Amino acid sequence: MNETRLYQMTGKDKIISFYMLIGVVVQLLILFFYGNWANLDILLYLGMISLILSAVLFLSSNILKTEGGMEKAKGFVTTKLVDKGIYGIIRHPIYLSLAYVFIGFALISQHPLSLFFGATLGLCCYYFMIKEEKLTLEKFGEEYKQYMERIPR
Repeated sequence: MNETRLYQMTGKDKIISFYMLIGVVVQLLILFFYGNWANLDILLYLGMISLILSAVLFLSSNILKTEGGMEKAKGFVTTKLVDKGIYGIIRHPIYLSLAYVFIGFALISQHPLSLFFGATLGLCCYYFMIKEEKLTLEKFGEEYKQYMERIPR
């Protein structure tokens, strides 16, 4: 395993992160002011299911704290590769949970602008998944490469 190094955000990463922040705020404002805009109950229920899935994924990813060798006051930096629990099923449960939040908000509000943000914010999560995989592959090497072959993104 290579020495842990801190992730340095590029200008592109900062722009995408800022866009994600703005997108979430816009989605919440649309949800607050327009509610269930198209009044399609099936989409409303699918949106609620998406938010529940998001919570389950996020909470189950908490295994990183116990299994990943995280040290207190070091942020979200692991020293061991985790392939148990939810990480034995998918590689990026936290990013997937974020994507489910964005899609859930879009489905609940059903407003075209919120649907646009839901789709593009999901793509932003995918961008960060790819970026994190490169960094993790650099950090854990062959062990992570084998993990990537076993577990889907």
